[in-house]
Amino acid sequence: MALDLSHLNPNQRRAVLHIDGPLLVLAGAGSGKTRVITHRIVHMLERGIEPGTIVALSFTNKAADEMRERLVKMIGREAASALVLGTFHSVGAQMMRETPEGFGVPKRFSILDQGDQYGLCRAILRDLGHHGPASDRRFDLGAIVQRISLWKNEFVTPAQAADPRRQESDYDTVAAEIYPEYEDRLAGLGAVDFDDLVCRIAHRIDEDPELCAYWRGRFHYLLIDEYQDTNRAQLEVVRRLAGPRENICVVGDDDQAIYGWRGAKVSNILGFDMYFPRAVTIKLEENYRSRPPIVECANGVIVNNLSRHDKALIPQRGGGAPVTLVVAEDGPQETSWVTGKIRKLIVDERIPPEDIAVLYRSAKQATPIEEGLQEHGIAYRVLGGQTFYDRKQVKDVLAYLRLLVAPRDDLGVRRALDVPSRGIGAKTVARLDAYARERHLTLLEAIHRAAAGEVDELQPRAAHALERFSEMVKRGQAQHHAVGSAVTALRSLITASGLKESIVGDAGSAKAGDTRWQAVEGLLASLERFEGRARERGERPRWNDYLATMNRDSKDGEEIAPAKVTLTTLHSAKGLEWPVVFILGAEEGTMPHKRVSAPRISDAISGDIEEERRLFYVAITRARDTLYITRAEARVERGQPVKRVPSRFLAEIPEEHAQVYTIAREEALTTDDLMSMADAFMARLQLPAP
Repeated sequence: MALDLSHLNPNQRRAVLHIDGPLLVLAGAGSGKTRVITHRIVHMLERGIEPGTIVALSFTNKAADEMRERLVKMIGREAASALVLGTFHSVGAQMMRETPEGFGVPKRFSILDQGDQYGLCRAILRDLGHHGPASDRRFDLGAIVQRISLWKNEFVTPAQAADPRRQESDYDTVAAEIYPEYEDRLAGLGAVDFDDLVCRIAHRIDEDPELCAYWRGRFHYLLIDEYQDTNRAQLEVVRRLAGPRENICVVGDDDQAIYGWRGAKVSNILGFDMYFPRAVTIKLEENYRSRPPIVECANGVIVNNLSRHDKALIPQRGGGAPVTLVVAEDGPQETSWVTGKIRKLIVDERIPPEDIAVLYRSAKQATPIEEGLQEHGIAYRVLGGQTFYDRKQVKDVLAYLRLLVAPRDDLGVRRALDVPSRGIGAKTVARLDAYARERHLTLLEAIHRAAAGEVDELQPRAAHALERFSEMVKRGQAQHHAVGSAVTALRSLITASGLKESIVGDAGSAKAGDTRWQAVEGLLASLERFEGRARERGERPRWNDYLATMNRDSKDGEEIAPAKVTLTTLHSAKGLEWPVVFILGAEEGTMPHKRVSAPRISDAISGDIEEERRLFYVAITRARDTLYITRAEARVERGQPVKRVPSRFLAEIPEEHAQVYTIAREEALTTDDLMSMADAFMARLQLPAP
């Protein structure tokens, strides 16, 4: 059956049918870009293009999975599986594993996640005397790791980073000192970090014509989603792979470019026709998501940016109430009004809790809202907190999984060896490392030999612990091969190792322990689903791919629970939408953030006012039906009330599409409100209501 394009608007159809040559699709918020991308891929297949030559890249595994599932419904699982769909990092890992010599990595290389990067940098800081009891200053690891990441993606070498002209702060100086040692230790571990999965690709296909020709021969058509979020390294990879054919389609929206602080270059999408002069540009401006007042408020704000393509959202839905601009006397009144309003929406207007979201610029703004919702007995979830895969208990369990499916991963083995504590100290691990290097063994192979008594200079207690560890791993691997399920064997390993008792016992309280273990159960359920999907396809689970491409975004790791109000940062809200949205703290210093006028460390870290305006625009366009934007006239800072100035962005909202609601200073909770809060509180205590 031929692809039906009748339900697409004219510009959507043009984007689907344009196959050869460079194409820029400017897809405004709510304009149906995912539908365009999937239909374009299906159209390419109908034209006889081999699926393995089509590469579709997105920025999160979740987005890639959603695209694949849509395609499965359209063309079937077999055809969808033949496409190259993934993130820049996952496809980079795939390329490295297929031609490791070309990319200068061992055949079996490891990939450091963010937690491993932090651990490595912490160790280097300590060795250089910058961290620990002897140091007079403790540096923020995140700021150092971010600088190294930014340098890598800008192709700044360790030698160039050491140039005093690049060092505008103590952090630049320390990061430049760590950078070369960090690279040396990565090489010693036979490992790469996430940035290498893109940067090494860019370097090598630029330097090696044969390698470049090989991959151009494999990848004939490139499609990149969220192109406004690409950095320099990703741009260079795209340019090299596109080659003379220039069969490249990029989809994105410069008005939603909000990741400059982590190295994204909005100039990549603004200057697409400079890199690809033959490019055709198609604008998707019809907005199918939001009511007209919300769309017009978004247009009124974003038009004030100078660095942008000329376009405006055109609302396709009718009706809708004006956007409400709420003015509170102070922070507590803002919180009380927002949480009370949410309660009324749920109780009186029967709006499902999952249809409501509260958005904020800084994560700390969530705390009073959480407390207010708890007082009303309203369930909620928080996005934008600690990354799921960066939670210690999750990483500990994944280390045990690596023992089963990736036993050559020395980093995973080392972590499993450390947790729970077995009395195996740093000297023992160093001896095992040396033994393994001398004989070209993996760390796990060295442990097995130590268990057999072949490694000298080990303390009896450590030798006995290694023997038990070796036996446990061998039993787990044998079970894995016998039953064909890594997850079944993993559960046995967790029990045999005492890992659950360690995770729960280290939490500090029974409640915290239960919370930690629930995260582990969620992980195990996710692993079982991954394993089950592979069985449905008649394949063996690709555990290396799973472990290599675990995304650092918490939205990829956590299931979205129903019947809960969502609390999220503005950045984490991107790509999501809700019928009812509250945007908190529309004040100078909060939105836009105070850092835009602070001393600048670098453009990428400090950001600018246009990116802040884009962030506000993204927040507005998350709302489908109803939008409230709140601000306070004063807030308490360091124990003192401080007057707050309204955000400059509020003055850009068209008056005809908004209404101002000032909370009366004398406003108090009604008797019904108080009784409802008391009932909810009693229910949580399981006490009878009065």
